[in-house]
Amino acid sequence: MMTTKQKIHMPIGARTIKTGIAVTLSLLLSHYVPYSSPILSGVAAIICMQPSITVGIQKGLVRTQATIFGGLFGLLLHYIFGNNVLAIGIGVIAIIWMCLGLKWTDGISLASITVMAVMLQVPCNALPYTAGRIVSALIGIIVATFINIVIAPPRHRISFQEEIHSLTELFPGLYLKLVDSYVNNKPELAQEMEEIIKDVQNRISSLRQKLIHLQAGTQVPLGTVLEGIDLKVYLLFNRGVNVLGRIVAKLEDLAVVTERCNERNQELAKKRVISDSYYSSREFTALKEVLKDLTHMLGHLHVSVFQAIEEQDKFKLPMINKYLDEVQKLKESSRHCLQSWEAEYIEQIDTYFLMATHRVIFDLEEIATALNDLAQTIGENIKNKS
Repeated sequence: MMTTKQKIHMPIGARTIKTGIAVTLSLLLSHYVPYSSPILSGVAAIICMQPSITVGIQKGLVRTQATIFGGLFGLLLHYIFGNNVLAIGIGVIAIIWMCLGLKWTDGISLASITVMAVMLQVPCNALPYTAGRIVSALIGIIVATFINIVIAPPRHRISFQEEIHSLTELFPGLYLKLVDSYVNNKPELAQEMEEIIKDVQNRISSLRQKLIHLQAGTQVPLGTVLEGIDLKVYLLFNRGVNVLGRIVAKLEDLAVVTERCNERNQELAKKRVISDSYYSSREFTALKEVLKDLTHMLGHLHVSVFQAIEEQDKFKLPMINKYLDEVQKLKESSRHCLQSWEAEYIEQIDTYFLMATHRVIFDLEEIATALNDLAQTIGENIKNKS
């Protein structure tokens, strides 16, 4: 039975279906235009179906300008040179150069196609044919933009927040299991966590792609309305994704430390010089308990901070501050326990393991610092908003 959290993966994406609808409507409508070119209308619809409404409108406007310009330019060249093949090639070069100069990069394809289509006509049909070709391309542009807006419009903010929420649920378990894999020498658990971390990294890359679409919505007033996000919220989302990247890098390091410590254990076992009495000592047991509490509290802090990003809720700030205070106390306790363990067994502890433990604690402290920085940014945003 499928749970509510499981997603149904469609074999064909919404954008693909919308492209097919847009092409069909464009072809049908273009038949009603004298001297139309249905294929040019269909091509325009395919090119203009974008993964973002704002980007689609922006590129649609650029392509509309470029198409009209390309048609008029092609008509001028046709009257001067006719349908000479060499002239057509030079005309395409010229239109590309002019579109680049006008910063109409997204319109180069349609402008070039329109120039070729117009210049290949016989002289008596050049003017009406040019008008028909321009209108055909405009039909494709307008239909694709309209379909993208009214049928399953891409909502990158909603999908971004859903993905953040889904990822947030993973991190408390990741923290606990990775520290457990180190302090209890469980390299197989660390390897299992590495696979999960790779998946998380891929999902963070997907979040970055969504941010690119959201960024387009912050650059124009219309985009802010269509994408439902302003610049301040976008910057907060971007900061959150960057913090996730920093945290994942530290978690990956914890997994690597565990695996290398296991390799070190195997080397020492072969030399018969291994002695792990300091691992079973009262001091190290106390350190393990503090690290367990620290990772548990980091999980609570992580969830609260990223929920605040999703909801922009000022009522979460007192809870976040409470967790930050607890994390700070546990960081100090972990350092104290580490010093006690180090002082008691300094002559027995293998230097490699000692440095590895320092590294584990440092990674956890870096995670706490990253979450603290993000919490402060959220607090400032909420304060400015209220």
